Amino acid sequence: MEHFIVRWAATAVGLFIAWQIPARLGLGIFSLDFRAGASDVLDPVPVWAVILVAALILTAVNTFVRPLVMFFTCLVNFLTLGLFSIVINILMVFVASAITDNLLHAPFISFPSGILAALVAAVIVGVINSVFDRVF
Repeated sequence: MEHFIVRWAATAVGLFIAWQIPARLGLGIFSLDFRAGASDVLDPVPVWAVILVAALILTAVNTFVRPLVMFFTCLVNFLTLGLFSIVINILMVFVASAITDNLLHAPFISFPSGILAALVAAVIVGVINSVFDRVF
């Protein structure tokens, strides 16, 4: 349980950084959008809450779904010398975005225009998670 909470915190930090860096540099094609859509019932959700929920969902997807996908695509991953794992990481970010859209009406990446943003987010979250794993 403690490991999951550390992963959640690392993913939240990674998503925040992946949201801020392209926005600060003016790289719109690489940026994530965490603004929640207007709902009839609820007020718009604050950005920090959307990031925390998206991080929780992405952590759960990476913990439970990603190992199954990696198992079933191990042959393709082997034949591409591990490069297919990048596609799997991008897919996991899209899955988390779709679930976040269903819960909060706030998809942070749209398909297919957000493939580069998903790539940047997957790389940044992966690096931050690696750093957190080494420290904690």
